[in-house]
Amino acid sequence: MISVQNRQQPLSGNKLKQNILRNTAFAAALGLVLSVSSCTPKVGVLRSPDVYGGAVGSEKGKEEKKEEAKTAEEKKATKANNSIALLLPFQLDRVAVNSMSEEDVKRSALALDFYQGFQLGMNEATKKSGDYALKVMDTQDSEMRNVSLAASKDVQDAILIVGPVYPKEIRSFGKSHTNKNVLQVNPLAAAMPTEFNQSNLVSITPPIRIHMRAVANEVASKYRTGDVVLVFDARDNDHRQFIAGIDEEIKKVNPAIVVKHVTTVSQLTAAMPDLETAFVITGTTEKNQLRSLISGLDAKVREGFAIKLFGHPLWDRFDFGPYSNFYRMDPTITGESHLKVWSTEVQNFQRNYKNQFKVDPSDFAYKGYDAGKYFTNLLNKYGADYADKLQNEGFNGIFSNYKFKYNQQWGYVNEGVQLRTYRNGSFQ
Repeated sequence: MISVQNRQQPLSGNKLKQNILRNTAFAAALGLVLSVSSCTPKVGVLRSPDVYGGAVGSEKGKEEKKEEAKTAEEKKATKANNSIALLLPFQLDRVAVNSMSEEDVKRSALALDFYQGFQLGMNEATKKSGDYALKVMDTQDSEMRNVSLAASKDVQDAILIVGPVYPKEIRSFGKSHTNKNVLQVNPLAAAMPTEFNQSNLVSITPPIRIHMRAVANEVASKYRTGDVVLVFDARDNDHRQFIAGIDEEIKKVNPAIVVKHVTTVSQLTAAMPDLETAFVITGTTEKNQLRSLISGLDAKVREGFAIKLFGHPLWDRFDFGPYSNFYRMDPTITGESHLKVWSTEVQNFQRNYKNQFKVDPSDFAYKGYDAGKYFTNLLNKYGADYADKLQNEGFNGIFSNYKFKYNQQWGYVNEGVQLRTYRNGSFQ
């Protein structure tokens, strides 16, 4: 059987301890953000003492003297031209400072993880303290709050805007922020950029259409005369979103390919060629349909049929272990992540992150680190002209690849997905 999306298992003693430690560390981090936020004179701006150019305190010694030597005009110009606005849904308005709960921690976890990862990436890429000022703002998961933030001076002065996170926030902020010369980075949402139609939007997470296009290109490139391309049309939304437009994308590469759609496993198996390869494509993540499909294909593999199976990116959350012949279908999915936990760079990041924040990094922290490092390097290299260079500057991060393509209507879209094949019990 296929267990759909790994369920959380009962915590062992070790896991329970780690969970408690994580909640405690998160609560401490939230407490720091709250306490610092409460004493800052600028409403809505959170400040971190660990961020280079950060807003709490200043470097002592030589750096402090250099800062003091600047004129008021120089300080103002530096602040306006080198500030980065980071807008995340901490939802601190829902937190009681003196009685912080586990629910508060969980609600803010996404924002904290991304922020802390971004901070490390930015610091690593920053050449010297004071180069950039990071202005961290709580969007509160509120459309009205985003309208207010879009008009704030800290946002208006920023050379780069990272966030908001959720689609409704992106829409409300984008409509209210009129300076389209400054890029607005969508750091996490996988929504189609056509939902927003913002020419200055940078979508870091590749939308599902980019994943579909990568599958279509792979199928078309491997197709040989006599092969058959079969789309197993399931009933769930994941499949419909994933498969939309795949016929046209395949034919762009090879117009001679005929794509056949089937709706049942019996139709699928009956359409398979006896000698050539059957390219089977589906985007279903519905457990019963997926179980039926894999069982049917398992039987055909046992009979000696050649099958290449392509599925949804979320298949990496499923357990295909019960099917001993699953690997013989050459199962392939796409993914934005290529995290190599054994690499020196990843291990260094994990160590630095845990040393500073007392917890292990999550996927949001990895994505934050990549974003912080990439955009800071871009600013270092090109300054205010960085937006013009986005398409030319690819990036191989520890979690994600960036390969941006620009459209005048909906902005920059990351096409940096890669194929992952099932080997040794997982997609790699």
